[in-house]
Amino acid sequence: MHDSFKLRAGALALLCLTGSQVVLAEDSLPEIQVKAESGNDAKPSETTKSYTTKTSASATRLNTSLKETPQSISVLTRSQLDDFKLTSVNDALDMATGIRVERSETDGTYYTARGSDVTNFQIDGIGVPFQTGLLIGDMDTVIYDRIEVLRGANGLLTSTGNPSATINFVRKRPSKEFQAQVDLTVGSWDKRRVDADISGPLNEAGNVRGRLVLSNQNRNSYLDNYSQERTLAYGIIEADLTENTKLALGHTYQQNNTNSPTWGALPLIYADGSTRHYGRSTSPSPDWTYWNTLNNTSFVELTHFFDNGWKIKTQFSRKKEVGQSNLFYVTGFEDRATGTGLSYYDGNYHDTFKEYIGDAYASGPFTLGGREHELVLGTTWSRAYGGASGTFTAAGVALPSFNSIATLPEPNWSGWNNYGSRSQRRLNNYAAAKLNITDQLKLTVGASMLNYKYQGVYYDVDNSAQAHDKVTPYLGAVYNLTDQHTLYASYTGIYNPQTAVGKNLTTLAPLQGKNYEVGFKTEVLQNLNASFALFKSVQENLAQGTGQYIGALAVSEGIDATTKGYEFDLSGEVTERLKVNGGYTRLMSVKGDQDANVKPYTPRHLFKLSATYEVPGIEKLKLGASLNWQDSTHYLYYTGDRIKQDSYALINLMANYKFDEHWSAAVNVYNLTNEKYLNSLMWGQSYYSAPTNASATLTWNY
Repeated sequence: MHDSFKLRAGALALLCLTGSQVVLAEDSLPEIQVKAESGNDAKPSETTKSYTTKTSASATRLNTSLKETPQSISVLTRSQLDDFKLTSVNDALDMATGIRVERSETDGTYYTARGSDVTNFQIDGIGVPFQTGLLIGDMDTVIYDRIEVLRGANGLLTSTGNPSATINFVRKRPSKEFQAQVDLTVGSWDKRRVDADISGPLNEAGNVRGRLVLSNQNRNSYLDNYSQERTLAYGIIEADLTENTKLALGHTYQQNNTNSPTWGALPLIYADGSTRHYGRSTSPSPDWTYWNTLNNTSFVELTHFFDNGWKIKTQFSRKKEVGQSNLFYVTGFEDRATGTGLSYYDGNYHDTFKEYIGDAYASGPFTLGGREHELVLGTTWSRAYGGASGTFTAAGVALPSFNSIATLPEPNWSGWNNYGSRSQRRLNNYAAAKLNITDQLKLTVGASMLNYKYQGVYYDVDNSAQAHDKVTPYLGAVYNLTDQHTLYASYTGIYNPQTAVGKNLTTLAPLQGKNYEVGFKTEVLQNLNASFALFKSVQENLAQGTGQYIGALAVSEGIDATTKGYEFDLSGEVTERLKVNGGYTRLMSVKGDQDANVKPYTPRHLFKLSATYEVPGIEKLKLGASLNWQDSTHYLYYTGDRIKQDSYALINLMANYKFDEHWSAAVNVYNLTNEKYLNSLMWGQSYYSAPTNASATLTWNY
């Protein structure tokens, strides 16, 4: 791109969203002149084309280099997401160091890290824990510039100190120069996908900018009867109100429609404890089931930069999710001889969830003892409401056999029930200071104070809980051995209200504990970040599934658990041609009461590595590969029986050829060796992974 260019503003469509409607407005304005981009924020990864970033604010809101962040952190950049066509959040997090994606059902996903559940997603640094720890539907990555994964406890900003990880999705922002891109993708099982991304200035001065991202994906599946359509629209307008004040307004609309989703998954053992085996395409869902979700998220941000280096930023977001479904769930253990022993539940449901989050903070430098330090003071307020209604015709009805599911007709739904509602109110105040003790030693001290109140009865579960002024401390130290190498240590308290349900149909008491981490980080060559971490967490009342159910509701119990392990992480450029991102996580011990093995469905070894290489002599060709490996896991049923998943490795390949400055084409192959494995053993049910598949993408950009 040249430093300046001329653009007809009519080339940029503005996205105006009201409710669930999308309106594209096209205006005819005079020619405008825009200067090259500059600003106070870190550079977007889409402009650097790197496999790493220089800085992150995910740990403390203070924009700190990865090397001086006193916790393990890794980043999935826009280049990596594009190279491997990681268009869903699940596919992207499959490549994130230390993260295990638990696909417990086709449209419901849990996430774990370091032996604990990941319960906090953030968008642009704000978010609150999932109400259930479960992501319903599928999140598309096309609207994000990068995904930052902060491993270990983050009690300062999330208020809960969960020792797993915090995952921060950083949205794409408008560019000060015009740019546009269109991707057309076709793939296995009739996959068809179209992406359009257009960005640029909206006035002659260039102080008002906009971006519009549209996407539609249709695909069938290797699973019987399963198909999905995903439609997304994202629009944002950014305005420089003054030289130091910036306002941003945006909205995201995503609709997921799926046919024949699984609710739960396949029974994995017979009544005698022996393992069941299925064809890869087997699904326990009749063809009349569906699960549709609609998500609308609006946000506004106001940021002001003072001349003395201080910044004030306020953010507010509103999210509404609506789900409609016909679902079918199978449970029990089938007798090999008679086929009996299984039962089923069905239901026609309507769910609504609303969430409001506000965050305001001030950060900047201050002088003490003749040295300059940094301080952040902030508060996060949230309200969340959820409700469900519907009807069912079967509750624990016996099945003649598993094979009889396909012949079951759609029920004649009648009647309508209110299954309850729940609300969550949270207020988290936080403060942190980064102290430059010496030129080599940096000390970060901080704490958060949480107040919350949960109310309501939801599917017969009492959600009542509250606490006041729960303080979670944070302490981190970084010692710079040289300009490239650092040692660090951190400590975070753990306090996490839980949504898991005990046998008395009430939620478990809050998780409490401590999290420790020490490590070494280095920044070598021109742009290669590497780290090694030792971690330990001590938790009280950690939720663990018992393998028992009350109806279709999984029952958990609170246990004490200690987790120990270590982790390597690597990201960036080895050479100008070779980019890498990967890591290895070793859980040496995840032990509970009386030295019991906790969450054995979680891999104790997890290795991930992806790399791309620009071929010398064929300058327009880029080749790449990724490798994911995990060791064996198992699930222990309350009957004493167990199901085992052997270790496996997944290999993906990519190739991209750039014809000229506007056109390129890519081919991606997934699961090259056709590994067949169970997607998750988290709840003692599962379904099989996708076989070898591929996609081809044609890209035009300006």
